[in-house]
Amino acid sequence: MAKVYRRGGRMKIGKNDSLPLYIQLKNIISHNINNGIWNPGDVLPAETELCQKYDISQITVRRALKDLAKEGCLVRIKGKGTFVAFEKNNKQVKQKRIALIVPDIEDLFIAQIYKGIEDVARQRGYQIATYSSARSIEGESSNLNLLMGGSEIGAILFTYWGQFNAGHILKLKKNGYPFVLIDRYFPEIETDTVTVDNINGAYSAAKHLVDLGHRRIGFIAGVPCTANLDRAEGYRRALGDAGIPYNPDLVQHISTVDTAGSIRFEPDDTGGYNAMHAILKINPRPTAIFACNDYIALGAIKAIKEEGLRIPDDISIVGFDDLKFCSTLDVPLTTVRQPKREIGENAAQILIDKIERSSSHIQKIVLPTKLIVRESAGAEKTNI
Repeated sequence: MAKVYRRGGRMKIGKNDSLPLYIQLKNIISHNINNGIWNPGDVLPAETELCQKYDISQITVRRALKDLAKEGCLVRIKGKGTFVAFEKNNKQVKQKRIALIVPDIEDLFIAQIYKGIEDVARQRGYQIATYSSARSIEGESSNLNLLMGGSEIGAILFTYWGQFNAGHILKLKKNGYPFVLIDRYFPEIETDTVTVDNINGAYSAAKHLVDLGHRRIGFIAGVPCTANLDRAEGYRRALGDAGIPYNPDLVQHISTVDTAGSIRFEPDDTGGYNAMHAILKINPRPTAIFACNDYIALGAIKAIKEEGLRIPDDISIVGFDDLKFCSTLDVPLTTVRQPKREIGENAAQILIDKIERSSSHIQKIVLPTKLIVRESAGAEKTNI
């Protein structure tokens, strides 16, 4: 399966990427072919040159080239080199290729979604080209803008800054370009979506803290996207149903938008860390925290420890996502599990069905979440 890793328009091999190095090289070569950088009949750089350029071994280069030759993208001629296959050999590969636009391909949450997409795409004979926006509004906008003129015949979109790029989404829809949104939706645009029940998921997290006796429950909000806004709504509903007044002083955001529309953004873990320090200055401080995602919770935990406080003895915390590290922390994190792989599987099925059947039918899949109770949330201590 071809996957392209791009940040700021530059193609590169990420040594810390979870994807094998030979697959990353395949991604780059496929991207160059499908975007006209290398044309049919062109000879590729020598193996030694590719080794030096991407700082990888000759074994890695040969494996990538061998795979692409099997897929019909390349032709290898002994003693002469490796050439881009002509259209008759490459046509099917180009036709069955979908794009995946994500904020950050190295994100653990996205990596699990990708596995679900890849499973379905492989079964149905499709390649995947993955474009990372590096959590940048401009990068995301650029990637969305390139879809219409690209070689991909449909796309799965995980828009980190969706509300700021709604115009690009609307343009894709008006032009009949097949796409599916994951983890996000646009109330004003009728589109295919695969999301989870963020409101009820967040409700279960906040209610768990309420059931443990907590009344002063802080909330650290993520970037202003529909998933995070729904989680904020679930938090508010749980407090309201318990007769606890909503207190905006107990809510911190990891990003803010000023009156001019400029955005101040911090990565989730850094944002969680700084937001938690701000919350801990409140007197009396909250006895529990609901973090909008697990990365935010991770940053918040670091801040709590720096203040000499214990989890959950002094303060309880609950996250959202159930990423791999949650169960391995010093104090395993109570969190809300999303069916990550299932999100990817559903999105790929919907998109490929849409491409192959030319269907205009809109599907909105909402998957359930599950509260995973571990050790980071305990009963409220009245002496705090």
